[in-house]
Amino acid sequence: MAKFVLLVGVLFGMTAVVAGAFEHAVRKMIIEDTTGAAEVAGDELSDPAPNAEAAKRLSQYETGVKYQMYHGLAMIALGLVMAFSSRGQVLGLITCLALVVGVKLFSGTLYLISAFGMTHLVMLVPIGGTIMILGWILFLITVLLFDPLIDKEDLETT
Repeated sequence: MAKFVLLVGVLFGMTAVVAGAFEHAVRKMIIEDTTGAAEVAGDELSDPAPNAEAAKRLSQYETGVKYQMYHGLAMIALGLVMAFSSRGQVLGLITCLALVVGVKLFSGTLYLISAFGMTHLVMLVPIGGTIMILGWILFLITVLLFDPLIDKEDLETT
């Protein structure tokens, strides 16, 4: 189970990097959508957004990428806790699933809202955030259940 959680964490991290790399294309889509211009002058990532709506949507996209990366790293840490513990395996897997669902609802919805203007999905963002908080509570319980596979006494020679 620990290997599965590690794999999910690595995949989340990888796809967060991919989403970040697509920011240039998404930025162009957002600016075209909010300004109506087919050509975007000075569309460098460092250029300021041409209007408040574009700035808001770009910020939402970046928030989605950040939270996906943070939770990918958290799942890697969770997988390591599970790999070195004799307890909490099932709870660790449930924690991973809660984080996956939470991130998909939170970050995934932010991606759709920002890139495609699907504002009717906005109510999924706080649901995803709530599920992520639940995942962190479950992570805390998993850590509290941590029982090392090898005790210090086992390492000492007599």
